[in-house]
Amino acid sequence: MKKMAFLSLCLLLLFTAAALAGTDVTLQEGIRQYQQENYEEAIVILTQVRAQEPESSQAAFFLGMAYKQTMDYKNAAIHLQDAVRLRPPIKEALVELTDTLYQLNRLDEAKQCVALAEKAAIAPARTAFLKGLILAKENNNPEAIKAFEKARELEPGLGQAAEFQIGVCYMKERKLDKAKAILQAAITRDPLSDLSTYARQYVNLVEEQQYLTRPLRLTVGVMAGYDTNLVSQPLEAAVAADITDEKGNFLSSTVRLDYIPQLEGNWLFNAQYSLASTVNSKHTHSHDSLANSFSISPGYNFGRYALNLNASYTNVLLRNDPDLVPDPDSSPGYKHYLDYISVGPALKFFATPNSIVEIFAGYDVKNYFNQKITTPDAVRDNAGLRQYLSWIWLFKPESFLNLRYEFTRENADGIQWSNEGHRLTANVSLPVLPEEQAKRHGPVTLQLTGSAFFQNFDNLINYGIVTETRRDKVYAGSIGLAWQFWKYASLIAQYTRTQNDSNVAIFEYNRNQYAGGFEFRY
Repeated sequence: MKKMAFLSLCLLLLFTAAALAGTDVTLQEGIRQYQQENYEEAIVILTQVRAQEPESSQAAFFLGMAYKQTMDYKNAAIHLQDAVRLRPPIKEALVELTDTLYQLNRLDEAKQCVALAEKAAIAPARTAFLKGLILAKENNNPEAIKAFEKARELEPGLGQAAEFQIGVCYMKERKLDKAKAILQAAITRDPLSDLSTYARQYVNLVEEQQYLTRPLRLTVGVMAGYDTNLVSQPLEAAVAADITDEKGNFLSSTVRLDYIPQLEGNWLFNAQYSLASTVNSKHTHSHDSLANSFSISPGYNFGRYALNLNASYTNVLLRNDPDLVPDPDSSPGYKHYLDYISVGPALKFFATPNSIVEIFAGYDVKNYFNQKITTPDAVRDNAGLRQYLSWIWLFKPESFLNLRYEFTRENADGIQWSNEGHRLTANVSLPVLPEEQAKRHGPVTLQLTGSAFFQNFDNLINYGIVTETRRDKVYAGSIGLAWQFWKYASLIAQYTRTQNDSNVAIFEYNRNQYAGGFEFRY
């Protein structure tokens, strides 16, 4: 019996030793599979080890790392948290857990891990780098830049990655010159690395943004065309008998200078000057014009919305003969015709991630000069309110739809011209060519515009042939194509149709305009 008992004890010890040895071999096998990048096999083995040894911090760490390598961050976080909690804790697990929580967008927990790692001085360079990533994701770019700079200082090997992230932060802060300089420095560190490839792409984006957001921008446009009704000849022959020779050619030229500086913080500002000239082959003594416009728009970006104060002044000169009936060979010079002042606040905000709403409420003043006035009732000087509501929908890349309603009130000195107006406008812009063809040949854009203007005058007026309270309905539509054959220039073709339906026959007319030209931008 003693021999049997001794034999049983030996067998028990043997099986126990074998079981213990089997557990150790299994853990080491799991680590070996992980080190050989056989992550799925490592997960299977280490899961069994964790079931057998739930208090093993080493098993928890390598199982969490195996899940992390397969991008199963949810499971990785569970086991890496155990690796930090269990005894003895795995110090490296805290940094890996921080990275995992960042990937899961659990930023508050990730920041707590950063604070613990900083306190314990665990992997200071990588901790600083992860801190920068977290701050950048929270859009705290200034602090993120400081963290990346610290990581670069502590560990030169992180220099290229840190400089890349710093460049991205500067881009988000609209400091494009600094972004370009730091990204180019990142490329210089290791021109053949994958990170350099990404940095070059970002440099291209920065250069494109520098062009699009340059503070001073020049636009020059020239359009030549044919107008079927230069003088708005009435449709009714009885009232248009003395108005003839209405068809003719025209040339419109514009020069516009925009100043849009990139200001520090949330302040906004833009200013614009434009010069527009129209000359005609006929009726030059009444329809050739020259307009100068100035506008400024300071504002502040509150984050979800922006508030601007829009102010503009337009001065129009008209080639005008003082005689009521000019001689056919009259060739007068340009005379002061109109001063137009507009001022008011504008509120912009994102209604959805891809649509913008703008609301404006302002006050307009128009003063006319060198008017051919036959009665005090015909004085056109006026002032009044103007409001509009605009919605822009960016429904796909390079495409948009703009809907707008505008209300105007003109209280004129002469009762003939006091009125209120309601204007509805729709604009659509669409690319014509597929993306690949647009890259090779230049983008072609289809532009469609339609509007309806309902102008209701206040007073009953004797217009000679009829006494009416005037009501106008002006419908306009245009279709155009713009081919950007060069980065700085486009060719444009456009057709416009205008139809004015009025209850006073002398104001009722149709008009067709065919035009082509180019636009240069720099």
